[in-house]
Amino acid sequence: MILPQDLKALVVDDNAYARAAVAATLRKLGLVSIDELTGAAAAVGAIQATRYDIMFMDWYMPEMNGAALLEVIRDPRFSAHGRVPVVMITAYPNRETMARARQLGAGEVLTKPFTIAHAAAALARLLPDGWQIPADADPGQVLL
Repeated sequence: MILPQDLKALVVDDNAYARAAVAATLRKLGLVSIDELTGAAAAVGAIQATRYDIMFMDWYMPEMNGAALLEVIRDPRFSAHGRVPVVMITAYPNRETMARARQLGAGEVLTKPFTIAHAAAALARLLPDGWQIPADADPGQVLL
């Protein structure tokens, strides 16, 4: 079983509230090591330098969107850290966005707003050995 406190997460979103809400969701799930970045360009450098276990990122961001970030980190020439499991987050879901995110290498796509249970289910599908919601977390609580 994965110990949440041993995981390192990256949250990338240009919206400060959204970043804080995703980080709070991950903390409710027991993660303690969470880096928050305001954009995809900064994430490229962070992913090259750090091995993350999971990454949550927004689809729509200025300068470089989630699709462009996935294209960069999934390129075979990028560092091995680019294989990090990705949960794409979007407030504007449609079939094209969902299909494109998965085609580019997102393992999961969550639609805003989502609950702790949704985030935990995404983690369970992406991380080895599954995932459990901590007993003190309200799975129906909407944080974003």
